[in-house]
Amino acid sequence: MRNFLIIVLILITFKTEAQSSVLKVSDSLMANGNFSKAIALLENSNIQNRAYKLAKAYNAIGNYDKAIVNYRKAVESNKENNLLQYEYAKILSKVKKNEAAVLIFKKLKKIDSTNPNYNYELGVVLERLKQTEEAQNNFRRTYKLDKTHQKVIYKLAKYSLKNKEYERLDTLITVGLNSYPQNAALTSLKAQSLYLLKDYTKAIVWFEKLLELGEQSQFVFEKLSYAYKKDLEYEKAIKNLEKALIFRPNNAENLYKLGGLYQLINDYDNAEKYIKLSIQLQDVPLDNQYTKLATVYNRLQKPQEALVYFKKALKENPNNESAKFYTITTKLSFYKDLQSKIDLLETYIKNNPKSNYAAIAKWELSKLKKEQFLEVED
Repeated sequence: MRNFLIIVLILITFKTEAQSSVLKVSDSLMANGNFSKAIALLENSNIQNRAYKLAKAYNAIGNYDKAIVNYRKAVESNKENNLLQYEYAKILSKVKKNEAAVLIFKKLKKIDSTNPNYNYELGVVLERLKQTEEAQNNFRRTYKLDKTHQKVIYKLAKYSLKNKEYERLDTLITVGLNSYPQNAALTSLKAQSLYLLKDYTKAIVWFEKLLELGEQSQFVFEKLSYAYKKDLEYEKAIKNLEKALIFRPNNAENLYKLGGLYQLINDYDNAEKYIKLSIQLQDVPLDNQYTKLATVYNRLQKPQEALVYFKKALKENPNNESAKFYTITTKLSFYKDLQSKIDLLETYIKNNPKSNYAAIAKWELSKLKKEQFLEVED
């Protein structure tokens, strides 16, 4: 009997030491990022908290299905562990198992309603479920509990921007940037709000700050280009739109805008280049683009080419008033005989009495008739 007890004690000691060894090795492997090796070791062991450690390891390598299975086992064997349930709910949220995540986050909130992250994570899932108002209520509670919570400040600020609550937005951004001045997401919202308010000078400052924070994107360069254009800084507008085109070189809309910017600084060669590129890439009605290119040719003293593109514009859209009118003014440059010019304008006015350009045509016609009258007098 005594020998039997000794053997049992030896086996228990051996088993305990073996488990301790597995625990130490698996912990070391996970601490050094060798999660797959840790998983192989843990799967063939029976140590305490095995399910929890497997859940964390599977989560680390992105195998969320197996992580969830093991988190569920861990929770079932330790239902009072709030941290474990919080981690389980977060991974459920990550894989969009929203309803299951909501149940756990609500349960955690009942246990500790003063935990800001319980409120925040619940708000994120509710937002995903399109329960917007309840989500915002949870975000507001989070903010009340922790005014340095950058993620929730962004959620509230973004909602304020969407609803054009600019005063509220300013307050949130100020609070957020006071605690973390390098928050690019809040800086972006500030820039966008000023842009929407058409305060382009201030918007430029914030978009430039966004670039300093490393947030270089097509969106930022496009907005900067437009803001600089509105501030009449055409060279800077061109520079930023060219940077936007690095992201999508064949963006027909931006190529067209770039051509228009070059036209504003009287660089008609580049205006022609980019507008033509834009036209070649588009498979939509192009009457406005053709009209724009035709006016560039007029500036380049190439009226014949201008007429070609005015004709193309009118073929695309016979009701394009600009194309109609500028076709006439271009033809006037060919005519030397005053009567021919008068006839051309009179025909245009007769055929387009309600055109936005009719008043200009009448004014030009009166000038020509006065000139003709003075010639007769002489």
